[in-house]
Amino acid sequence: MAKTQLPHSSPASPKLSLFGASALGVASMLGAGVFVVFAPASQLAGSYLFIAIAIAGAVAALNARSMRQLAKALPKAGGAYAYARAYLSDSWGFLAGVSFILGKVGSVAAIALAAASYIYPEAKVEVAFASLALMTGINLLGINRTAIGALVLSAPTVALLLLVGISGFQMAPVEQNLSSSLLGILPAAALIFFAFAGYARVATLGPEVKNPSENIPKAITLSLVFVIAIYFLVANALQNQLGMSLQLSVAPIQDYAATVLPWIPSELVIVVAAAACLGSLLSLLAGISRTAEVMAMDRQIPSFIGLRSKRFSSPWVADLLILVIASALLVSGELTWTIGISSFAVLVYYAIANFAAFQQLPAKRSTSRALALFGGVLCLGIGIFVPLESLLIVTLALAVAIALRPGLIKDRQSS
Repeated sequence: MAKTQLPHSSPASPKLSLFGASALGVASMLGAGVFVVFAPASQLAGSYLFIAIAIAGAVAALNARSMRQLAKALPKAGGAYAYARAYLSDSWGFLAGVSFILGKVGSVAAIALAAASYIYPEAKVEVAFASLALMTGINLLGINRTAIGALVLSAPTVALLLLVGISGFQMAPVEQNLSSSLLGILPAAALIFFAFAGYARVATLGPEVKNPSENIPKAITLSLVFVIAIYFLVANALQNQLGMSLQLSVAPIQDYAATVLPWIPSELVIVVAAAACLGSLLSLLAGISRTAEVMAMDRQIPSFIGLRSKRFSSPWVADLLILVIASALLVSGELTWTIGISSFAVLVYYAIANFAAFQQLPAKRSTSRALALFGGVLCLGIGIFVPLESLLIVTLALAVAIALRPGLIKDRQSS
């Protein structure tokens, strides 16, 4: 199969400033997670929810530093899949690529369920499938969010979340009666990590940013600090005003607005939440199919998966496979363990990225080896605390992929 030239940024394209890159980082993170993840996380951590947010944010920050270091040294498509192949081995690269695809397919299913929880919870699975099919269709047409589009779509989300967070200080808190389980902190952090998905988008912008060597690390820091601050504000507001009912809420932001901000039409909250979820879904679908295409071109997975539509230049086979697998995950309607699948697989992916950064030569490193190693260990350390169902599904899927790999290598060598 002939290798396909992947799209890249034109030198004439307008470059993002520090503010623009930071805003894009915020837009990439503030998607579906913040609208649904605090309910199950509160069930696990209770009043220690803020510690769990801090841990998840720290993991995201360490991962982003390693990804930026790797992207600077090896500016090519594929993310940690490409970095692991360069600095570890083909086998580690394969594991990183499969983990990424599996994790992001889990994210796709979780985001579709999150959108459905706000749009029409009475038929959550059906609405989730319709949302997923619609976004897959749009992606097949080669339409995706641009940086400017992402910023425009995220503005209402940021405004709503800031309003929720600030309003939490305006009223006396309700009676809490929240359990405070130290044992629940790491499981909660593993779920909350899902709400940070997208932070590494800034790390791979490269030439799209003015003065990238200086502005990209700053943008990563600024966007993470801003998002962590919003999450603290929102979590504080939800716990203070919803109390125990937060733990049972299907759509906590909507429930909060109905209780504390009744002047905001519930339809507006639904539209903002749905737009955030569906925008994230569209970006994710493009990212997954891109990584699958790169792996197919490298013959790490069957080459037909990388076939592109001649008319719309989209990897249609990969897109349809993602739709089928994500739809299978939707059938259960279980949002918490779908989030767990996403979190654990993506944490494995970033653990491998950190270990690849650990292996870089001193001249290529901007982060100490100790931080890269700590980041990798921390990813695995919180990853094993996802729901047991999620842990078993991801472990089994990765084991099957590893078992099938020798056959793929044999086919590649004989072709």
